Amino acid sequence: MSGETGTVASYVYGIIPAGARIPEGLTPIPGGDDDGGLGLVTVGELAAVVSDVATSRPLGTRKDLMAHETVLNAIAQSSPVLPMRFGAVVTDDDAVADELLTPHQDYFTKALGQMEGLVEFSLRGEYDQTAVLTRIVEDNPEIQQLRERIAGVDEDASYYDRIKLGEAISQSMDRLKEVDADAVLDALERYAVATVVKEPGGENGAVHVAFLVRSDHRSDFERAVDDLGDAWSGRVDLRLIGPTAAFDFLPEYDPPEGQS
Repeated sequence: MSGETGTVASYVYGIIPAGARIPEGLTPIPGGDDDGGLGLVTVGELAAVVSDVATSRPLGTRKDLMAHETVLNAIAQSSPVLPMRFGAVVTDDDAVADELLTPHQDYFTKALGQMEGLVEFSLRGEYDQTAVLTRIVEDNPEIQQLRERIAGVDEDASYYDRIKLGEAISQSMDRLKEVDADAVLDALERYAVATVVKEPGGENGAVHVAFLVRSDHRSDFERAVDDLGDAWSGRVDLRLIGPTAAFDFLPEYDPPEGQS
């Protein structure tokens, strides 16, 4: 697809089996001279999903990242796909074939086979701040005592007690997040091939866990997520994202002997 050398390069989204189709209507990362859309570079049993990108335009906007993920997630609905890291640019389509697909074809072929029939889901949860603080105070006598001690006391006079209170609440929040992450795994990991527990992030972040799920277990998994959401209603707001490409579960690269 790439045009004049030095002005347009090939952006690589991911690797799929040769013969797999790219869904229609997808918008590539902008920046090619002719915005020719998505295409495939095929070598043997492998194909790389590519589009043109101008070498003069730096990548990194949120729009670029969203386009990268949208393309891969759409393909993942019907085909195994190995996502490339965001920002993977190669000189041209010939280089995609010669420098990416050909030397790594054994790994890519094996990895695609391992990902057949698997999709990723990401479960995120946010605390209801009022509900979670109420629970923390009720479960922790030290916090109750500190709150009572500073009630109605001038901020300067209660400065150190307020610091202790803040630290005690923060530690209790960390422990609660660990307990809730374990509860998520207890409820859901039986439906998954693999899991990755992540930092929840954000002021009210409760849980963030990625699951690699077999397509034929998807209904059971989603039903279990609904049950957990009902059980946590009013305390944690759960949001299930997916199915997506398996960004968090790529098989490890084991280079042939003599390569690194």
